[in-house]
Amino acid sequence: MTRGVCSDQVGLLYESERCLGFHVNDFSDLDPEAEGFEELWTGPRFDVPQLGLVEASAGEVCVAAKAQYADEPTLNRRYFDSAVAAGSEDRHEDAVKLWRACLETGDLMAHYGLGYTLYELGDFRGAYRHLRAYTEITPDNAWARSWLGRTCIALGERDEARSALQKAIALEEEGGDETDAPELLAGLT
Repeated sequence: MTRGVCSDQVGLLYESERCLGFHVNDFSDLDPEAEGFEELWTGPRFDVPQLGLVEASAGEVCVAAKAQYADEPTLNRRYFDSAVAAGSEDRHEDAVKLWRACLETGDLMAHYGLGYTLYELGDFRGAYRHLRAYTEITPDNAWARSWLGRTCIALGERDEARSALQKAIALEEEGGDETDAPELLAGLT
């Protein structure tokens, strides 16, 4: 579950009461020292070996990452962008390799990309594992739920498909992204 911190720009990723990490939207625009971002400095602590940090606040991690990378993308983002490009060019086998490399860097969003790419290749069992993992990490992601539902349909798991698609629809109704879940659910009945 993601809990917003400092408006919609920064969110903390929690599993039960344990903070697993954080994400930043529009990192290049982030000023962690600006007014309203105090919780970045006082909240949970993280170890980030790549930056030489131990028990660092999210604010410290952001400052160190900006100093280390400036405007250059991190390795995980390079793999991520390359995987997206390969998939858009219908080079799905290449995209799978890139998504796996992205996942190895610790970018959990790669579960989603790997899941839908494996689905496109007809590896529904592989797709299921990654899409299921991603819906557990981001339970409020309507598109992840819709892809999980689509995958469950392909595997013949109608009850789980129905549950995933109904959740995607509920998320849409709560203001989430519009998906193909209603059409997929209608096809199940």
